Amino acid sequence: MKQNRLITLLPSTDVDLGRWLLQHSGVPYREEPNAPVFHELVFWMWRAPASRYILFVPEKGKARYSGVDDILSYLKTVPGFDQGLIPDPDKEPDEHWAVMDLQQYARSTIGDELDRWCYYHLLRNRRAIWPSITTGVPLYQKAGVFVGMPVIRRLMNYALKLNAKNAQEALQHTCAGMERIDNMLSDGREFLVGGRLTLADLAVAASFAPIILAQGYQGMLPNQAICPPEMVPVIQKMRESPTGRFIQRIYDQYRPVETAAALERGLAKPLSSDGHRRAA
Repeated sequence: MKQNRLITLLPSTDVDLGRWLLQHSGVPYREEPNAPVFHELVFWMWRAPASRYILFVPEKGKARYSGVDDILSYLKTVPGFDQGLIPDPDKEPDEHWAVMDLQQYARSTIGDELDRWCYYHLLRNRRAIWPSITTGVPLYQKAGVFVGMPVIRRLMNYALKLNAKNAQEALQHTCAGMERIDNMLSDGREFLVGGRLTLADLAVAASFAPIILAQGYQGMLPNQAICPPEMVPVIQKMRESPTGRFIQRIYDQYRPVETAAALERGLAKPLSSDGHRRAA
């Protein structure tokens, strides 16, 4: 039976935001995750830009939606889409601008910087990164990663310009981003903009999730116990920050439970009708 398909680079933060938006809108799909480097070939076969890391292919019609922004365009036509996620630019211009600016900052600035810091440390530890790059991927990709990890590491180091200096600068940018969100939350607000859940909340939670190893993130983040020791103090500090607690609360309250086994089967369940995640 034909069904919606989601082609992804498994660990990407933008991919987790795309999953979240589909689930929040009640749109079921079968995820087809891919390992880094191999995703380039798969997206090329789909004639989609690999740099967007996510491709949604609805079961009906020939349309394809590449990247979070395209997926949002599709979801706006779906009856289950939460229109409140993006404030109306005519009725709430200030809130609309704030939401769109914040989600873009989280995804483009923080997402990219945090990727650089995480990959620099995790690529040197096969045990830590293995679930993030191989869970649910085709067998040939898993075998390719097992055999070709040194080559994949070199390619990713080159593509992302991974080195100690850039990783440290990336962490500084990420910390500055955390401070920006800390300041916003300092007045006790429950949500970042407009007193309700918006795209800004979801984008910030997904984009910053790796630095606190957020529970509920479906890109298969490693367990802290096997992370490189230089990452652990940073993760612990960020978890205890106002932003860290905010991120985990948003995941706890507004993200459905997905297990590794479900991802292996390529299944994703939509949220319950009240917008909260289902019980396990």
